[in-house]
Amino acid sequence: MTTRRVWCKAGLGWMAGLGLVRPARATPLRAVGSQFARIFEGAEGQAPRGLAVDLLGQLFGDGVRCEWVPWSRAQLMLEQGEADILIGPYRTPEREARMLFSVRAFYSDAMVWYARRGEETRWTGEFAELAQTPVAAVRGWAYGSRFERMKTSLNQLTWVQNVDAGLQMLTKRRVELFAANDRNCLPVLQRLHVADAVARCSPPLDVLHGHMAFARSAAGESLSQRYDQAFEQWLRTAPAGDLYRRWGVDRPVTAL
Repeated sequence: MTTRRVWCKAGLGWMAGLGLVRPARATPLRAVGSQFARIFEGAEGQAPRGLAVDLLGQLFGDGVRCEWVPWSRAQLMLEQGEADILIGPYRTPEREARMLFSVRAFYSDAMVWYARRGEETRWTGEFAELAQTPVAAVRGWAYGSRFERMKTSLNQLTWVQNVDAGLQMLTKRRVELFAANDRNCLPVLQRLHVADAVARCSPPLDVLHGHMAFARSAAGESLSQRYDQAFEQWLRTAPAGDLYRRWGVDRPVTAL
């Protein structure tokens, strides 16, 4: 497997005051992630782009490099000490046992069911009503604690590899509902030219929060503390607001 690396660069002047810009000869931090629309986009052999790339560039300057790798591999790299930062995971109890999470999320997603337009009432908020309904979800995604508790009761649940596959199954009537989120679904709906044929159901399954994650080690703990301090200060600056607007992602509410 080959990956293409990109140096994260942006706004280094004000960063010097935070003490996070590494010396030129220091080994750069290695940040890895996979496909998160608007957050971290790319593919093998392509330089990643997105909110997270620019955010890390503003926090660490030349002291970090970002790499796109498949999601399962990215998690393993962090756990095995091959990477310093994992970009974008939702915080779950299972993952907290394997990695450290930033104190504050840098984005959030409402996890929802999608249905064919006009059939949104298939979801009323009760999982028991879906026991015999053909539904789909993306393998490896976190959907929240309620979904985790109830997924074994979904007798016709199909796991798909990506959003494209789930939406195609939905529009071709192979399933009645598909679980995802707007940030990942909307670009695919537009690309497949089916935005008018699919609708979002309510209420949400859950609202999940995406973090930066670090290795469960002394070095990982130190890095997570440095990141938390820097991110909290950066979030209050004008460049932070500009960056969130540029990528069309809601900015986290700052602490009082």
